[in-house]
Amino acid sequence: LKEALKQGDDIVFIDTAGRLQNKTGLMDELKKIVKVIKKIIPDAPHATLLTIDATTGQNALNQVKTFKEMVDVSGLIVTKPDGIIVAVAEETGIPIHYIGIGEGIDDLDEFNARDFARNLLEIK
Repeated sequence: LKEALKQGDDIVFIDTAGRLQNKTGLMDELKKIVKVIKKIIPDAPHATLLTIDATTGQNALNQVKTFKEMVDVSGLIVTKPDGIIVAVAEETGIPIHYIGIGEGIDDLDEFNARDFARNLLEIK
């Protein structure tokens, strides 16, 4: 982060992949990462996106709730979207920014609630 500031970078991505909500040590480490970021830039992080696999069902909802308690999750990326994302959005109030629609690098689309609902209900 310090190096990015020196270089005048506008965006820094910090990937903390592989964390599960039931792994206390890793979740504590996540909180520590946010603390360290705030020491360098007090109003950061400016966005915290959580990627979830919707096919895990109720566990996806639990995961979002736990991460939201640990860090201020500001948006979601949902892979393999299905009906659970309706419950996730409703119960957490966290907006869904993107959905994964495949396995490739270009398979991340902006989330459009209307289009998703129409496809889920098979409405043309």
